[in-house]
Formats: sequence, C-alpha cells, structure tokens
Amino acid sequence: MLEDYAKARKLGLKQVDRDVSDGRYPYPPALDDILKNRGYQGEVPVGLIEVDLSLIAGTKTRGRQNMFSSGFLPIAEPGSEFAAKWSDLIDSQRAEGLRDPIIVYEYLQRLYVQEGNKRVSVSRYLGTPTILASVTRVVPMPSDEDDLRAYHEFERFWRVCPIYGIVSSSAGFYARLAALLDRDLETPWPDDEVRDLRSVFDAFSASFRRRGGDALDLQVGDAFATYVTIFGWRHVRALSPSQIDDEVGRIWGEFVVAQGSGERAYLEDPSLGHTAPLPKLKSLAKSAVPVLAKPFRVAFIYDLNPLSSGWIALHERGRLGLEERLGDTVVTRAYTDRSSDAAFDQAVDEALDFGADLVITCSPTQMRQVQRAAAEHPQPAYLNCSVSLSHSVVRGFYGRMYEAKFLLGALAASLAKHHRVGYVAESPVFSTVAEINAFAIGAQMVDPYAEVHLKWLSAKDYDWRRELREEGVHVISARDYANPLAPRESWGLYRVGDDGSETRLAEPVWEWGRYYELLVRSIRNDTWKRVGEKIRGRSLNYWWGMSAGVLDVRMSHELPRGQRRLVDVLRQSVLSGRTHPFTGELVAQGGDRVQGPEAGRLTGEQIVRMRWLNENVIGRLPEQRELSRDGLVEVEVAGVIPVDPSTLLLKDTSR
Repeated sequence: MLEDYAKARKLGLKQVDRDVSDGRYPYPPALDDILKNRGYQGEVPVGLIEVDLSLIAGTKTRGRQNMFSSGFLPIAEPGSEFAAKWSDLIDSQRAEGLRDPIIVYEYLQRLYVQEGNKRVSVSRYLGTPTILASVTRVVPMPSDEDDLRAYHEFERFWRVCPIYGIVSSSAGFYARLAALLDRDLETPWPDDEVRDLRSVFDAFSASFRRRGGDALDLQVGDAFATYVTIFGWRHVRALSPSQIDDEVGRIWGEFVVAQGSGERAYLEDPSLGHTAPLPKLKSLAKSAVPVLAKPFRVAFIYDLNPLSSGWIALHERGRLGLEERLGDTVVTRAYTDRSSDAAFDQAVDEALDFGADLVITCSPTQMRQVQRAAAEHPQPAYLNCSVSLSHSVVRGFYGRMYEAKFLLGALAASLAKHHRVGYVAESPVFSTVAEINAFAIGAQMVDPYAEVHLKWLSAKDYDWRRELREEGVHVISARDYANPLAPRESWGLYRVGDDGSETRLAEPVWEWGRYYELLVRSIRNDTWKRVGEKIRGRSLNYWWGMSAGVLDVRMSHELPRGQRRLVDVLRQSVLSGRTHPFTGELVAQGGDRVQGPEAGRLTGEQIVRMRWLNENVIGRLPEQRELSRDGLVEVEVAGVIPVDPSTLLLKDTSR
C-alpha cells in the first residue's frame, strides 16, 4: 500500500536528518567495507534461525544502501520502482506473511543482509520482533581488542547454547551468565534449558526495549544478567512474558544506574542541619491535634551470628546503641543466621509482619538478596553495608576507615624497630586497598624509611604470623575487631615482644549506633527522600567518616604520652581538613607516579576502587587462586582483582 510507503519514508527521512545532524553515517553500513580494514579468518554456515530484528545492523555489500535510512526505513522517491515493490511486499506480508528466509552474514553478533533488504525494511516498519534468516558466520581474526575477545567468548557460548541476541561487550560475560544458570561453556546445555533461556530472554528483551532500553548506555545482555542475578534463574524460568515485564518494570532503576560504568554518588558527611532529634512520644501526645504516634521500626537481617562473627557483633552493638540513643521513638528487631536465600526471604517476610520502615543488611554478599526483596516489597527503605556497588533500590553505607588507618600507620611507625611494620588485610575488596595505602602513607609521614609488610587474612594455606616474624616485624595492624571464636587472638594495632607476647596498642572504633541514628533521622525528616531526588540515576553510598562521629581510634593507656599526642594532633588535622592521606604527590610501587605534588584530593571513586599499592608497601594483591572460599565469595561481589567467572561460588539458590 502506497500510503504505508509514504509514512515509512517520512520516518526514514527524519532518521536520515537526525543522523546527519549528529554527524553519523545516515545509511546502513556495509560489512564488506568493515572487513576491508580488519580482515577475517573465514566463513561458517550456521543455518536457518529466527533472529531478532534488532541485531540487523546493515547490508553485506554497498549495493542499494542509499535506498534505506540507517534503521532500514525506505527513503527512495514515492514514484520509483523500489517504492512500488516495497508497497506490494507489505500487502503480501500482511496477507500471507513472509515465505522465504532472508540471507544474512553475522559478524560480531551483528547481522548484515545479503538478500531481503526490503523484507527487513517492511518488518521494521510493522514492528515485527523477529525474522527467519539463513545465517553465515564471518569469523574474525584473533585479537586482544575488547570487542573481539568478548566475541570469541560468545563463540564458546554458542557451541553449548546456540542463541543469538544476548549481547555484551564485557570480558567474562558469557561465563558469568552460564554460572547464573549453573552451567559452563564446555558442556552442551540440555535442549530444554536452551529453549527456556531463549524464551525468557526474548520476553525480557521485548520488555526492555519497549520501556526505552535502547536509549540507555547498557547492552541488553548486561541488563538481562542483572535481571537474572536479582531474581534467580529458577524463578524467572517459570514466568510468563507478562510476569517478566512486571519484574523488569520494578527494577528499572537498576538498569538506569548500571548504564555506562555505573555512576555512583558518595555522600561523605551527614547533613547535620537535617538530622534534628526525633520527637518523644510523650511530646506528640500533647499535640493540639490528636496523633497516634508510631515508633520507627528497623529490621536487621544478619547473614551470620554475633556470637560467631566479630563483624556482626559490632553491628549488633550498634543496633542496641540505636535503641538507647532514640529511646521509645524506635523499635528494632534482629534476625540472625540468614545467609541462605530461603532463610533471608523468611526474615524479610517476618520483618514486613513486624512493620519495618527500614531493613538493614550488613554484608556485601547479601546485596543480591536484598535487591530482590526491595523489588518485591518496595514499602520499607533498604540499606546494605557496602560501598561502590551500583544499585538503585538499595543504598550502601560504609565508613571512611582509611582515615583511622592513616592515624594508626603514623602511630605504628613511631613505635616500630628497624623501619618495619606489618599490615594484615582481610580481602581485596572495595576500600581495602585505600586503607592499606593510608596506613602506609601515615607510616611514611612519621618515618620516611618505613616499610609496610602486607599480608592477607583471606589467603589459604598461609601463615602470615610466621612470615612477619621471619621478616623481623614486631608492630602489626591486624583484624579491626575481636574474633568471638578466637578471643585470645590479637586484633587492632599490637606489638609482639621478644618473648612472643602480644600487647594491643590501639584499634579503630566503629560507632554504628551513631551511624544508625543519623540514618534513621534522615528517613524520618525526609532528607533521605530529598537526597534521592537530587542524585537521581546514580547509586547512593553513605560514606561517612571521623567528622561525622562514626569512626575513631582508641589508644591504649599504656602508650607513651608522645605517641598519644601524635595521634591527637593528626586526628584534629584530619577533622579540620588540613591533612588528607590522598592529597598531593602519590607514588605507587615501582616508582609509578599516581599524581603530582600540586594535585588535590583523589575523588571518592578513586579512593574506594583503588588498585595500586603505595611505594613503601612490601607485598601485593593476592590472586584468585590464593584466596580461601570466604575470601572468594567477598571478591566476587566487590573485589578489586580479576575473577574467573567460571569459578563463581554465588550460584542461583533462589526459591
């Protein structure tokens, strides 16, 4: 029908105008032109496949490129032979459908049409999602370029699961996707698994694109992996397209904050002007207007137990401190040992029955679970004790522990013999490297010859105590808190005597009760809401430090007066902003300059995601194979070292 052609041509000409205005090539690109500069190894017949029309990127040869816009809409004159054939084809397609497959060449998961350009054009105009195609693969040359490395991994994926369209340019993506389905890239997947994955992905892709996904700087494959990570493969596998569409809508904010490299906002200090004390219930009762006051309810869901985990014990003391600080205006409840998905989901249900206004989780490894809970039950606010994880429905919170470590490094160097101090880190995750470097810079400030001997608690088959002893290190910064399962184990900053005795010198202090008080106040007075509106489209991380009163350093009374004064002076300098470990000249191992002497402070992102070690650190970041299972689980979620996706431990255990 010529009327359809006129409408399609109008859309095509608009697309050409936009492309020209934006400096883009206005016609479909030709694969032959692309290959001129890159070359290829050969061609491999793939066969007949129903392909997603969104994968069609151009034509095989130059031919009649200028008959189409870049999106394959027609632009030839209305009275031309081309226009007449296009009009006849749309009439035929409406009456009988397409009878013959188009012929395409696939290169890097993009399809280029050899025969059937008008059929593609008509299908695009009609909004048909897929088209039958005879596909031949053009095999690219081996290369270390990111897109080619990702494609060679896709070829491995195709051999075990022949599906087109799950596109990502991220290294390791297909291994991660396979792990989410409890599969690998070596063994062919069962036919029903391939069929279900194709069906679920097609429904997800349709929903994602219909909601505006093509406008995001996010590949549809990466968005799909986010979706499966949150809800779990076993759950989404059983859903209908309408149910998938509903879930995509509920987590749309996750795709917005994940686009690009995932933009993150670090809120480094509470707004004290918006955290006025909560009114007491008695005061509310005296109001001129009768008010049924409701205490603010907070649920704490712990993956472990405070009796066995020092980290959870700190947060449990913080929970009790919150109750003490805010009195009868707040009610809290703790749920312990909720590491499995089933136990976590049960805790969420109990927290909802409890009427929780806020749900707090205290481990980065709980992030996937709490994301799912927030998507399914959006009524409460949700917090996870982590930093720099890009999520929309869950906010992160952590402390600038590097400030305390800076003070401890200076103290350690002032007490050390032979310019050597030790530092034992937990796992190579976000913020840990900054804490190591701040400690080393603090030590270097007091003693320019100080060396920091770095060891790792998360390393397996590894005796760091013996190594430090053999290296002549007697002043050591170890775990930041006591281990309930090993009460005699030294922690904090301590000194090892010649007889092997250990004396604690100082330790970092977490004031979680203060932190939780500020967070609860921010929700009650709508600061939480206003901040969210101001920083829309980015993940929010509360990243408060010593100036907020949520962190400090506690010193032993046995320390010499000079050392105590040193720490006090440095503390005041940090609090006033006069001193910062990551301002001015910074030099990494090997003499590599990070920044010059006139440079300002590193950004929050640069500090949290630091991967370099200061020049006076003796040691390195561990490799994946060297980590214990617990260390691997943490690194999979928030690590700063490369991880082989095929060895993922956080498999789908949902529902």
